[in-house]
Amino acid sequence: MVLDKRRAHLLSIIQQSTEPIPAKVLVSKINVSQRTIYYDIDQINDWLQTMKLEPIESKHGVGLFLPESSKSKLTLHKDQSFEDWQYQLSKQEREVLIKAKVLLEERDASMQSFMDLTSMSRGTIVKALKKIKQEFNQAGLQLYYKKGSGYRLKGPEEAKRTMLSNILATIFSNPDWLNVKNEVHKMIQPEAYTSSEETDQKLLVSHLLFEAERELGLTLTDEMVEILSLQILVIIRRIELQEIISVQPAEKQVLKQTKAYQASLLITKRLENQLGTAFPEDEVCFITMNLLGSKVHHDDFSRYTERELSGLKEVVHRMIADFQLYSCVVFDDKEGLQENLISHIKPTYYRLKYGVQIANDLAATIQETYPDIFHLTKRVMRHLELYVGKPIPDEEAAYITLHFGGWLTKEKKQVEPKLRAIIVCENGIGTSNMLRTQLENLIAGLEVITTLSMREFQNGHHEADVIFSTNYIKPKDIPVVHVPAILTNIEKERVIQQMNKLFDAKPSEKDLTDQLMDVITRYATIHQKEELKQDLAYLLNQNSPRKKELKKPMLNELLTEKTIQFKDNVSNWEEAIKTAAQPLIDQQSIHPQYVQAMIDNVNELGPYIVIAPNIAIPHARPEAGVEQLGMSFLRLKDPVYFSEKEKHRAQLIIVLAAIDNQTHLKALAQLTELLSDEENIKKLISANDSQTVLDLIYQSVEV
Repeated sequence: MVLDKRRAHLLSIIQQSTEPIPAKVLVSKINVSQRTIYYDIDQINDWLQTMKLEPIESKHGVGLFLPESSKSKLTLHKDQSFEDWQYQLSKQEREVLIKAKVLLEERDASMQSFMDLTSMSRGTIVKALKKIKQEFNQAGLQLYYKKGSGYRLKGPEEAKRTMLSNILATIFSNPDWLNVKNEVHKMIQPEAYTSSEETDQKLLVSHLLFEAERELGLTLTDEMVEILSLQILVIIRRIELQEIISVQPAEKQVLKQTKAYQASLLITKRLENQLGTAFPEDEVCFITMNLLGSKVHHDDFSRYTERELSGLKEVVHRMIADFQLYSCVVFDDKEGLQENLISHIKPTYYRLKYGVQIANDLAATIQETYPDIFHLTKRVMRHLELYVGKPIPDEEAAYITLHFGGWLTKEKKQVEPKLRAIIVCENGIGTSNMLRTQLENLIAGLEVITTLSMREFQNGHHEADVIFSTNYIKPKDIPVVHVPAILTNIEKERVIQQMNKLFDAKPSEKDLTDQLMDVITRYATIHQKEELKQDLAYLLNQNSPRKKELKKPMLNELLTEKTIQFKDNVSNWEEAIKTAAQPLIDQQSIHPQYVQAMIDNVNELGPYIVIAPNIAIPHARPEAGVEQLGMSFLRLKDPVYFSEKEKHRAQLIIVLAAIDNQTHLKALAQLTELLSDEENIKKLISANDSQTVLDLIYQSVEV
């Protein structure tokens, strides 16, 4: 492991300080969030321990400090130039700040104010404004310059609120944008930086949201409470400027029938009593829209009427059915998955309906880490799209991917639980479940007894052997392992190492880095021993983590010349399955009883294996007789019928023999991509040789 420039700079600040430094001071010096500071310190401490040095410690109520023994021994690499590390605004941060300035401080939106705000030149600001004008135009707003007054914005209040919502979502999707977040907060509450009274306003709104949670029987994510607090403060500011939003009368009637409207009334009446701000009915409805679209950590369905949930239940039921069909898996706990999905999809539905934006800093990571599950999730989103009447953005689909992924990776435990764990996660239900299954599958004998938000954790007494947290928690009686929301290979390696240190009583053997150092020392003179050790540790971490991801073969590794067949016709669908499966029996991937299990499934459940006209994917459970992952392909000139209906005929029979719920997903995602093109299906049906099929497969794999 090697420290990057930011962490090395952070370490150098703490090293050179004669007194403990409060975390807030480090936040202002480094210009990142407090969460990032503590996560960086966690990483620095791992590095210090590999250097055989005492870690950074925290003195309660005072700050962070490095023990004197470490200060005297620590020497940082001269070439790293830690002292000149500075935070510079990115292009996206500059644009967000300028848009916020125009929307929130229109009377002070001048070229000079933009330059002061972003520390950028006039030329850079001019370029940014050109792009920003286009964005405003697309949103139905017009940005223009008024001589002697500065920049002004014309357009409906609804469009301005949407832009402000987008800005908050963008800021919270980038946790390290602390300086941007502070500047926008200053625009929303300028008095907060000169008077404690306005700071108390934000605190008041947060407490009212906690009361609204109790009214609604749910727990909002911590991030959502902060976003909603700022949105309500924006509404107060807009009302003072007499900029009122307008909600359609029919929509108002719908909103007023929801529990969220009653919760919004509770909030606005209290604010009117305390602050003297009168909220028009349309603004109460606007708060209701945002409450309905908020991400939740827990939800109590007993409080909802059947009328409120029936439509979403049907959507979720169809999504799960299709996901099982396309992924060729069966969820053992469908009811649990359905409940979790409804908890997430209910606010998703309202977000899409009312154009409410949420922060999603994990969307790209989810798509990159679980591309096959994301691909399958996108396919089943059509049910939600039909229900909402709008396309589903990838950001929303990514979170739903976590729900399916969490259930797919659940494995039946073969080990008696030895360690009881709590997960503290601020990212909502789906992320908590995925993190839970990742940790339980990673660590033998681990049982996660509950998942909590940070507020739930802080407000209760908990008993467990270990806490896994996505936010910094100072260890007290229970050891804490800090983790990101999505575990990469390197993060899994780090978690295993920390768990071994915490719970493995046996002295640990020398790791591979130390073993390599011993070999090099025998044959060479090392002039910079610690630097070499760091570089070796980093290289090994990058290329050969001990805990590797499950190998998921590609489609061209499963469908080969040996598993592809062509027949003119067969007597019936049972014969089609037997013929298609024969290559897998020949290569000992499956036993004959697996073939019978596939036939029994169709007899019992109907022609569910016909996923589209002309395409059938027979499969059964792994325990029915699968030895190793396999796939085989049979093309028939004359179709076979799996029922009397025309839609249940098939000419392409693709047998799948899966060993679990995950290993086959990459190949299956590539197969569904191949079969989603009508031209490819025609080419496969008319094919007479393996090479034609293989060429099409290679094309789908390359894409």
